[in-house]
Amino acid sequence: MSSFDPIIARKAVTEFAPPRPERFRELSAAKDFITELRQKRASYRSIADLLTRHGLPIGKTAVAAFCHVVLGETSRSNKHRVRKRPLISDSANGQLPLPATPPSVPPATGNGGENPQTRVRGPRIAQIRMLKPQNP
Repeated sequence: MSSFDPIIARKAVTEFAPPRPERFRELSAAKDFITELRQKRASYRSIADLLTRHGLPIGKTAVAAFCHVVLGETSRSNKHRVRKRPLISDSANGQLPLPATPPSVPPATGNGGENPQTRVRGPRIAQIRMLKPQNP
């Protein structure tokens, strides 16, 4: 019986690499079929269902990943794109037009000394510190 040699064992440990599974190994056999179905505008779900019915159980996300990586399809973002409002510029001098009249503010009565022009929008909130105490 041979004895344990730590030098050989250390070398084996440094050279060890687990075998990596080949990505999309199952789907590579059906590459032509998937390509043809995608050209016919088939969805990932319908391709996954068709392959599952014919002996290749696979999910729609795996089909989508295969199409993006192997077939080179581009993916669309699910995020809603924010549209910016176009700026309307004055054609004569390239500046933004100013409103003809300032926004009208109703006269403030009993608002605790608040300037009516500072409070244009929002709810009216009672200011407790400015209330007069009531006698019971």
